[in-house]
Amino acid sequence: MDRQVVRDEMEQARQTFHHLLDSATVAELSRPSNGTKWTNGQLLFHMLFGYLIVVRLLVLVRIFGRLPDRVSRAFAGALEASTGPFNAINYFGSVGGAKAARVRGDGSAVRPGDCQVVASPGPGE
Repeated sequence: MDRQVVRDEMEQARQTFHHLLDSATVAELSRPSNGTKWTNGQLLFHMLFGYLIVVRLLVLVRIFGRLPDRVSRAFAGALEASTGPFNAINYFGSVGGAKAARVRGDGSAVRPGDCQVVASPGPGE
């Protein structure tokens, strides 16, 4: 895997995300999204949060890649058993997160960089 290609793709995704957020009105962010139960703003928050945590989850991928298969199967079973609670937390977390970071006083949308919560750099960054 070419790390620079991945970095370039992630940078393009970041720029696209910011373009969507910068060009969206509060009314557009409040509209229902196509194909989900979320609003457009909730879906964008879900995408942002997913991006922030997936980078951190790569450490787990590396760890489980070195462990015996039975350990990975046991972990996969635990994940499968927790699908219901995970789906509920996933949905309501995005609903609440989007409300918490919805708009500034002037009515403009809050950009991720404006948030007080900052992800720490991953290993090797």
